[in-house]
Amino acid sequence: MHEPGQLPRVEAQFRLRVGNRTLEATLNLPAEPVSVEELLPALYAFADAYLEAVRIQARESGLEISCRPGCGACCAQLVPLSEAEALRLARLVQQMPAPRRDQILGRFRLLRQKLEDAGLWERLRDTEALPDLEVRRRIGIEYFSLGVPCPFLENQSCSIYPDRPMRCREYFVTSPAVHCADPSPETVKVLPLPVKFSEILYCFGDGRGFENTRWVPLSHLFDWLERNETRQPVLLPAVEMFRNFLVQIAPPRQPAA
Repeated sequence: MHEPGQLPRVEAQFRLRVGNRTLEATLNLPAEPVSVEELLPALYAFADAYLEAVRIQARESGLEISCRPGCGACCAQLVPLSEAEALRLARLVQQMPAPRRDQILGRFRLLRQKLEDAGLWERLRDTEALPDLEVRRRIGIEYFSLGVPCPFLENQSCSIYPDRPMRCREYFVTSPAVHCADPSPETVKVLPLPVKFSEILYCFGDGRGFENTRWVPLSHLFDWLERNETRQPVLLPAVEMFRNFLVQIAPPRQPAA
């Protein structure tokens, strides 16, 4: 029997090919049905292990990641969140001690004001109306040109690093960091990834990966929450949901979990 206050857990083993390496690990998952939001810590742990293998392989091929603590130039970019990540980050802020919570919320209000002044706030409220990649790219450039840092950026470092969004976890620059403050396709090179977990999460609100792409700008986190607070999450057994996530990465014929 499990201890009082502790939920029963189950182990999920997986094996996945990453370039010339095989990634094998075991995750400890809840035994009861969970939402995608509740599964995110396990998905983040899995993604971190996968991305570390990708970084090692890149280093062996002569590519060095220039991203370092204290280099926050990229943290003025438009950050897309899956809806589950939006819920998780909102709860993270809401659970902060009052002075800290008020400080972060104040930064979100400042960011909103900057976006409203630039005419970007309303254009980003409904991301499903932005299906065109070129339109999203142009908006991203406009957003970055405002130079407004992420509300969680402090001393040029992420203050919620263990809980940072999947899109941030995947972003690795291999060109000199000096170019990141004024990026262009010619000066800033990003490490290509075999798979982007963030893009899987944008379609994973059903816990199966069959939804259309849905994402929330981090800047609009609390505005989105107000408009969606009554939405009920999908619950599935954690092992089944994790397996569904892996199927989006590996062909079904490949042992996943």
